[in-house]
Amino acid sequence: MKPIPINEKLVWDYDIPEDAQENEAFLRWYVTRVLTNGTSTDIRAVGISTIHDYLPDIFLPREIDEFWRWYFSQPHVKERYGDINPVPAAVA
Repeated sequence: MKPIPINEKLVWDYDIPEDAQENEAFLRWYVTRVLTNGTSTDIRAVGISTIHDYLPDIFLPREIDEFWRWYFSQPHVKERYGDINPVPAAVA
């Protein structure tokens, strides 16, 4: 995966680790932060493919999660990016 540009304005309350690009916990946290507090510019910078890859493993507010799952269920999007793992039974 190519490096994700980090918007420091979104992480004002967090120390960015030196290994941020290799740190899966940080990347999951950052993608979550972008989807909950970022702008369309931040979403474009992270990339739809990265969002697709991380969506099954992050916790989002219901409305945001439902939007992205709906988006990735659209036939033309599903054809390009593939399936998203279903919501775990404990969450549904």
